[in-house]
Amino acid sequence: VGEMMAQSVAAWLDEEWMPQEVHVKMGTSVKNTYVTCRGKGLDQVADIMTEVTDDLYARWSEYNADAFVNAWDVGNYVADYLIAKSGSETCGCSTKPV
Repeated sequence: VGEMMAQSVAAWLDEEWMPQEVHVKMGTSVKNTYVTCRGKGLDQVADIMTEVTDDLYARWSEYNADAFVNAWDVGNYVADYLIAKSGSETCGCSTKPV
């Protein structure tokens, strides 16, 4: 799941903006945070979204020069991704996973 999420984050950002290496790096960070969360027993979407956002924000200097989004944009995408992949109903404003 983590690797597929990493690829999805990078593909979403590449599609929204333009292909960039920073998108792969952000996706890898998301994957690592997700795996850590699941290893700690966290399974609530809101908890995972917050952890993803906090981890990205803590290291934002690695992404800031090239990123066209912020940590919360990515965290929100992760929440939409997890909800969609779980088969739950999403709202019309949710980003469709790539």
